[in-house]
Parts: sequence; structure tokens; C-alpha cells
Amino acid sequence: MASLLPRACLIGILLCSLSLFSHANQSSSYDALFSQNADNTQLQTLAKQLNRGETAQGNFTQYRYLKVLKKPLVSHGQFLFQNQQGLAWLQTRPFASGLVLTQGALIQIDSDGNRQISQAQNNQQANALAQMMPTLMNGLLQGEIAPLASQFSLFLLQEGQQWQLGLVPLDPLIKQAMPKLVLQGEQQLQQLILLGHNGDRSEIHFEQITNQPLNEQQLNYFSSVAPKPAQ
Repeated sequence: MASLLPRACLIGILLCSLSLFSHANQSSSYDALFSQNADNTQLQTLAKQLNRGETAQGNFTQYRYLKVLKKPLVSHGQFLFQNQQGLAWLQTRPFASGLVLTQGALIQIDSDGNRQISQAQNNQQANALAQMMPTLMNGLLQGEIAPLASQFSLFLLQEGQQWQLGLVPLDPLIKQAMPKLVLQGEQQLQQLILLGHNGDRSEIHFEQITNQPLNEQQLNYFSSVAPKPAQ
């Protein structure tokens, strides 16, 4: 975010830089998915397929489809995940920005590298999302799917190696920000889709996901203090 974002925007952006949606009718393009409740056997099979270890990083392209615009808004960047550190979502285009969740704190990084830290417990919705994020990210990137059932209603469609996992948050505060999520892929996660109340949606396409350990520069994003410039 070229300028630091208001807290109201944090909730949607925190999960892969998605914006809040509101009002009207739910999109119907995933009705088949959300009519198929997932069972434990299916979830265990998917978990084995997705397990990538304790660290993950990769590139993303995000498309935000808004009914008021003819063309989607497109952004590019990199995500970093380490289960002991948290999640960093680093946009590189059309401008540099970052959002980091670590140990219950939200760190916003503007295009100049300035950081603003918000404690999640100071906001009910942010706190609920902060509690949910480790479970969600472990599910997406480490194959820990079964624990998601404590925080989401789960739905699953599979055809060969292709799969779609639908999630509906159980917490009403989180559901206000993220009504329905769809994850889909084959051997690994390929897309994350957020369906809005009014037919708007965000699609995030993941590429080059690896479990390569984070280097020192990448780990600096999880620090509450901006790293000093090299001498």
C-alpha cells in the first residue's frame, strides 16, 4: 500500500491481500462445490498431497474482479511463510508494499519501507483472524487440513489429481470479511479465490512454490523493527 492502510482494510488484505466485500447475493459459480461436504478420508488424502514442510515461499499474481470495473485489478508479488514466524505478503507491482502477520501483530510496510504495527488484540475482527491464520496457512502449505474443521465448514470436489476445497468461516467476525474461500490445485496449491457477497471476487494464482528455508533478508520482514541499511 503506497500509504498505510486503515485497520478496516487489514482484515481482507491479511489473507492474500484480499479486500472486503459486502451486501447482495452470493456468487453461484461454485454451487456444486459448496454442496459437497468433505469427509475425513478425502481430507487425509488431500493433506498428504499438499504437505510441503514447515516453510514455504513463492510468487503470486492477484486478479480482483469488481462489478464496477470492466477489467480486473492486477498485482504481483511474493509470499513468505514460516510456521514459527508467520506470513509475509509482499507486493512488488504495481507498487511495493507489504503486510506481515506474526505472533498476533499486524505489520504494514509502505512503499518507502516504513512500518506500522497493530496489535491484533486491540481489534476483535483482527484478533479473530490472527487466531485463525496459523491454522489456515498450515492447511494450505503444510497439509494440515483436518484442523481446519474447527474454524471452517469444509467442502471438497475431486477429479483425478485436480481438487477444489471450499471453506466457509464459522466465526461470524471472520465471515464478514471472507464469506467463502475456494482453494484449488493438483499436486500443490495453485489458486485461492475469495467470493464476495455481491458477485465480486479475487483470484490469486500461485507459482514456483517451494519449501526452501527463508534467508536472513526474508526473515527480517517478521521483525517489528525495520532492518538497517547495509553499511
